[in-house]
Amino acid sequence: MWAYVVSHSSLLLRSEMKYPDQDNYSEDEAYNIDLEFWAVSYIDIPTNLYELDIKEIAVKDLFKDINQDLLMYNMKIFEIKSKKEKYHIVAGGLLIGKNKWENQDRIFDYHSNLVHDEIIFQTK
Repeated sequence: MWAYVVSHSSLLLRSEMKYPDQDNYSEDEAYNIDLEFWAVSYIDIPTNLYELDIKEIAVKDLFKDINQDLLMYNMKIFEIKSKKEKYHIVAGGLLIGKNKWENQDRIFDYHSNLVHDEIIFQTK
């Protein structure tokens, strides 16, 4: 978990980027993958996640009881699997992007107009 901003209900999960001075560095791993969630109303994740598998699920597929008010306004339920464990995030949407940022945080600085090098996925 890279950052969460309560005032904007924004959550940023960021993968670790490899640097040239690290063991097993390769140019193929010299980037971050960002998962940006907006309008977040529920978070059930640990601070570190590994080998992610993420998908949007329906309410009927959620094994936990969740306050139905959290699902108002077309909110989406994202299920994240990490090391055989399942976690959930309820949010308005998700953007997955690839970039070579070292310190920039989109959710902390809306005026930077930062753009991902590549958008891998974005919900509608």
